Amino acid sequence: MMLSRSLALGAALAVSPLAALAQSSPTPIETEQLRELDAWTVSAMTRGQGALAPDLWRNSDPAFLAGLFDRLPAAYESPAAQALARRVLLSGGEAPGGDAAAAAARKRFEALGKMGAADELAIMAAGAGPAQSDPAIAQYAAQAELARGARPQACARGRNINAGEAPPPFILRLRAFCAAASGDRAAADLALDVARSAGAEDAWYTGAVAAAGGTPGTRPPAARYDNSLSTALSLAAQLRPGPNPLNNASTLSLLALARAENGPQPQRAQAAAMAYRRGALGAADARTILVATPAEITAALPPIVAALRQVQAAPGSLQAASAIAALLRQAAAPADFIASARFFKDDISTMQAAPDQASALVFARAAVAAGDAALTQRLMASARQAGVAEASLAPLDAALIALSGASGDAGRTAMHRRIDAGGASLARAAARDVAILSALGAPADGAVLAFLTANPPQGGNRADSAALLALTAAVERRATGEAALLAVLACGEGGPARLDADGLDRVIRALRAIGLEQDARRFAAEALLAGAG
Repeated sequence: MMLSRSLALGAALAVSPLAALAQSSPTPIETEQLRELDAWTVSAMTRGQGALAPDLWRNSDPAFLAGLFDRLPAAYESPAAQALARRVLLSGGEAPGGDAAAAAARKRFEALGKMGAADELAIMAAGAGPAQSDPAIAQYAAQAELARGARPQACARGRNINAGEAPPPFILRLRAFCAAASGDRAAADLALDVARSAGAEDAWYTGAVAAAGGTPGTRPPAARYDNSLSTALSLAAQLRPGPNPLNNASTLSLLALARAENGPQPQRAQAAAMAYRRGALGAADARTILVATPAEITAALPPIVAALRQVQAAPGSLQAASAIAALLRQAAAPADFIASARFFKDDISTMQAAPDQASALVFARAAVAAGDAALTQRLMASARQAGVAEASLAPLDAALIALSGASGDAGRTAMHRRIDAGGASLARAAARDVAILSALGAPADGAVLAFLTANPPQGGNRADSAALLALTAAVERRATGEAALLAVLACGEGGPARLDADGLDRVIRALRAIGLEQDARRFAAEALLAGAG
């Protein structure tokens, strides 16, 4: 019977016009069995958006990965390093083999929470299949929902977490908050009693829950913004901030406060600026929040607000240009400069002229930091017309070449221009830039090699030697996700901008070896741009 069906199907295909097409294009059809997502395969980024291949964890040990996730910072000093870490954490892939895979998956979600990726974390937790009921992952998801201002979703996660007979203190406090906010004081008191009996009593939460439930004590506690739950509770109870309330704020708590339209000022503006600086809030959203800061609020505002108010008052004016230039020059760290450059990129592009020579240079540097090649070329031409020295513009030229790719004749020419512009007094600084371009694939001819031999590159911190050794091993195993995280950690707290030439060379070459060419270019450009300062 089966044979007859096969013959009949073959005869039907023989008389069909599609049969000839199929015979002339014998491309095999790929099939893949659909399966439920889990804590590893779930993602919040598509391949088109930059997600890594699904085999990114295939050759890694989960226990070692858990340690790497745990070492990732909460606040990054390098936008390039943060972009790479974010890309890795948001990529779905096959779970690494080993008994520690579940524990490592929890650390993946925790790292996203530390980074402040609230929207992505919430989405991934909802799609993580059975893993979404994991108490640890559910806690991170609840914190993310609070940071998004989605209290009902956070409360639902708190109710549905199966934490056994001894729920974590966070869950008990979340349940108390949710009950108080809904008017169920009895349930709130019960949750606090359970926390007390479990040894997790906290006087601040007790007072804040009472205030949120409408029965504040004679002296309500001051607002706290150390995590997204304490922030949501402070907002619901309308607690007043004490001195320096954002000193210990997590990125998720900053996001929660920034997105709260009823948040106290100037703390809301401060939180928005900090969340934007940490990469948890987009420039457009941050701008909307900062523009909404009441005009009568003038004290304790972040510096970016003063510049923004000048731009809003007189777009395109010399006063606005001067305010932006002053903000850029005051940037204490490369990450501060890059954040301000991206925030005001469109405003800079509409400026008719720079107030002075120094502003012309800083605007050109900002355009490179924002990754806008066309704007960079235009502003560098303006800077040359303003009389800016080639020695000051040469590092920007090198960074621009790094972003577009330094291989071939363009890379060789860029290295020679950088050497010529450096002069004798800046030869070793130029050598660092030339070494970076070489790591990106720019061909080093005899003249370049002679220059590097005579002028050892100067400046920068040494890379984390242990991370570099592990990075080499990960590249050899083609452990893509692991190698990417090790590249981030090898750069240290300051990121590639603070790294010496030897460390940069090894990190950039490692990223290129595992196919992360764009990330290698961003690391290089960030280091070159810092040298331009």
